[in-house]
Amino acid sequence: MPVRVGRLQLELHRQAIHLTREPDPNCPDCSGGGGGWVPLGGDVDWNECHCLDQIRHWTLRLWPRRTRTYEEPF
Repeated sequence: MPVRVGRLQLELHRQAIHLTREPDPNCPDCSGGGGGWVPLGGDVDWNECHCLDQIRHWTLRLWPRRTRTYEEPF
């Protein structure tokens, strides 16, 4: 279940923590949508707003857990 902290969405998985940056809800250009569709001839293209950086998703890898591999002597 994702947790929101300000503009970050945190997801905890077994081997990593994923951080996703959300668009600014108070942005005057996109009104919190992160961008908009722009018509290009017969096609449309997504135009990203300046309130989002190119890097908006980070993954923090966690160390693998060690499991016991020895057997009891008795």
